[in-house]
Amino acid sequence: MTTRTVLVLAASVLTLGFAGCSTMGQLTAKDYTSKSGQRVLAAQAEPRPEYRCEKLGQESHDWGLSGTMNRVAAQEKLTAAAVEGAAARGGNYAHVMPPSETSIGGFNVNAFKGAQAAYYKCGALPASAR
Repeated sequence: MTTRTVLVLAASVLTLGFAGCSTMGQLTAKDYTSKSGQRVLAAQAEPRPEYRCEKLGQESHDWGLSGTMNRVAAQEKLTAAAVEGAAARGGNYAHVMPPSETSIGGFNVNAFKGAQAAYYKCGALPASAR
């Protein structure tokens, strides 16, 4: 293979990889119903521009060592709290942001970092999330 062929193949792989990332928010969005009965869309991505959203606020949530040890349970707890937080503020979209798993020498440097949730009021959410 020539150098040019290798570069073209590498560029193609990178382009496909980034194209897959651009749809990540769409894949993680899910419909929830708050305790008050309000529909809230929750995702690990900011709302899309076509949703016409206004940010209502953002707050920290505990994550800690228990979240690091049982990430799935902590993610479910964070999402439930974010759905209720959005509904309480009159919002209908919650952007949940768990801390990243960044390791140096096998130690998670974000082990004690808190999670975040941002709340939005959107004028044009899709009829239902997949």
